[in-house]
Amino acid sequence: MRALLALTLVAAAATSASAGNNEVTFGSFNRALRSSSANAVTNDNLGGGQLGIARALRLGLYPDLEVWATAGFGWGAASGTLFQTMTTEVDMLGLTLGGRARYALHRFIHASGRLDIGTARNELTVTGNGHTVSDASWGGTATTALGLDVMLVARPRFSLGFRFELGYVTATAVALSPREAGDSSKIELDAMQASIGHLDLGGRFFSFAVLSQF
Repeated sequence: MRALLALTLVAAAATSASAGNNEVTFGSFNRALRSSSANAVTNDNLGGGQLGIARALRLGLYPDLEVWATAGFGWGAASGTLFQTMTTEVDMLGLTLGGRARYALHRFIHASGRLDIGTARNELTVTGNGHTVSDASWGGTATTALGLDVMLVARPRFSLGFRFELGYVTATAVALSPREAGDSSKIELDAMQASIGHLDLGGRFFSFAVLSQF
């Protein structure tokens, strides 16, 4: 009897430790660009997609509180005009690492907050008068967000639901010097590649994602 009880406890502990330890999210976001540098090249918001993975740390701080280590990949774009004669295209690729605290308000509803740091590649392309110039540079990012998870399925071994977030991205303003792609054998003067200043893609955002835990 004691052996059976011990075996049952071990099996229960193993199930608890492995259930819901992993998370995958896939969704979209819309970021309001309000910096003067971003507004100079586009009036649109930065819209795109995001893919995230997370691992529960199981620290046992509080029965209904979970702490997750997170990693994410995001991409976005916005278009506009410059001097009313040239078209512009802003593209972003970002990588982040961070953490999320998640609190169970109900079996099917969870509130969360996260903090991420990372890096993003910002690219600006300008087209006009038959010419296209572009440049890209990497800069740092920091993201804070509050979220609400609404679960459709909430089982010990598998969960499925939706995540809604509101947050803010603080981004490094990267220096850009657009140039036209040309023949590698051509000798170009320094004046053909001049800095146009810095581009800051930080701002408030709203995101929606499908999440699965297993």
